[in-house]
Amino acid sequence: MREMDNWTVQKQVTLGLIFAIALQTSGALIWSGRVGERLNQLEQISDRQSPLAERLAGLEAEMRLARESLVRIERRMEE
Repeated sequence: MREMDNWTVQKQVTLGLIFAIALQTSGALIWSGRVGERLNQLEQISDRQSPLAERLAGLEAEMRLARESLVRIERRMEE
């Protein structure tokens, strides 16, 4: 415990440390930019597919109704 009370920080910063911090920061910025661009692309794809999904749901409902009608017609023909 006594050793932790007397800690110090050296006042010299090496060129390697500055380079490492700059490299790490630039890497993080590039990564975040790529993530942001990917999210934008996914949002655009989602916006384009939304109307298609609605149309597909409508077609599925119509097909279900057509199948039900066909079943009713077949039952009447069997009678």
